[in-house]
Amino acid sequence: MTGPLTTLEPLPPALPLPEAYDRHHPGADQRAVLAGLVGRRPWARLTWAALVEELLALGRTDVALAKLAESHVDAVRILDQAGSRPEPGALYGVWASRSAWTGLAATEAADGGLEVSGTLRFTSGGGVLDRALVPVWLDEDHHVLLDLDVTGLDHDTSFWRTAAMAPTHTSEVRVERLVVPASAQRGPVDFYLSRPGFWAGGAGVAACWAGGAARVVDVLRAFHPRPNPAQQVRFGGLRADLAVAAGAVRAGARLLDDPTTDTTAVALEVRTVVVQAVHRVLASARLLTGPTGLALDDDVAHAVPDLELYTLQHNLDGALADLGTVEA
Repeated sequence: MTGPLTTLEPLPPALPLPEAYDRHHPGADQRAVLAGLVGRRPWARLTWAALVEELLALGRTDVALAKLAESHVDAVRILDQAGSRPEPGALYGVWASRSAWTGLAATEAADGGLEVSGTLRFTSGGGVLDRALVPVWLDEDHHVLLDLDVTGLDHDTSFWRTAAMAPTHTSEVRVERLVVPASAQRGPVDFYLSRPGFWAGGAGVAACWAGGAARVVDVLRAFHPRPNPAQQVRFGGLRADLAVAAGAVRAGARLLDDPTTDTTAVALEVRTVVVQAVHRVLASARLLTGPTGLALDDDVAHAVPDLELYTLQHNLDGALADLGTVEA
């Protein structure tokens, strides 16, 4: 899991994890492992070119851990954009889903803070993270971003019906009249969605997807050390698709380091190119390994569905429609 995997776009090696760490059924040590992964770099100060190399490596290390780590990295960079700093030693997430009309609404509290109620879906890291950046809605059109201590919130994991990405501890959180002090607000009203880095952050997630595809190839290589001719064809296709995904991520990063770049267009194109390449990787992976790998090998049986679910957060058809609407 250290080889470059492609010639055109060499992938960074996977990061080492503690030998005793059970990546598929993590215990109390998961927090320390995650803290070790995200404590290595000054994330807010990295260029995009440097950042995507780190995210590629995280994705290649472990798909579920990469999702949690990327969320922390994104939160640190968002706080920097807001002129704030993270709480020392805290593990962060970004909980911003409004799936199926969920989300948090806020009204002004008597003490000048906010009273927050509602339901948050896809709150990954429940019981592992310390804090989360959460946009709450003042009305249909305006929101504020809050830096919340989430250690005392109740996390309902019963709605999560798949084994895919189980180590992310993704849950549903319901709050009722939670009083939050005004000091928890980060940035001005509407900061979260209007900031220049909002769309660019999606390219960081795409780097994790591309790294996750490298993880899939790694576990397939380990399970099939002597591939037959048909499998060799599939491995060749995987290599080509990895080069496409990594190349898109790096090309996007070079553009995002230019302050004049249209970040919306770049992020949309990067995410879409990467997702299409990763979908091809996943389809070939299933055909290459068949029921043997998917049913009998822990690493294959987790890496493939984990990455599949992770990439499905990107609405591919909607993105393709957007890309087809306007000429570059």
